Amino acid sequence: MDKLKKYEKIVNEVILGVSEKISDIDSILSIDKVHGQYLILMDSWEGIERNYGPLVHIEIKPDSKIWLRLDGTDLEIGQELLNKGVSKKDLVLAFHSPQMRKYTQFAMG
Repeated sequence: MDKLKKYEKIVNEVILGVSEKISDIDSILSIDKVHGQYLILMDSWEGIERNYGPLVHIEIKPDSKIWLRLDGTDLEIGQELLNKGVSKKDLVLAFHSPQMRKYTQFAMG
């Protein structure tokens, strides 16, 4: 299996697992494999206040780099990706600025 297909399988497993773990939160799972976008959006109400927006966003680029754009959970999604076989050199912690990424062991982008 080529790396891109392997990573698509891993990211799909991780995002589905996260979605199951947060089932107590009203959320929307959105997977667009054509464009490499994997998202979980919050959509809930607290009284008259609406809580709507991204909770998790992972993107797989055509070069097989995985961009963890947002992890708004305490589930350590980056570590989960590593545990399932994603290489640090292929994982971009996109929630860090490009200037800060050079101080990590992960891909720059």
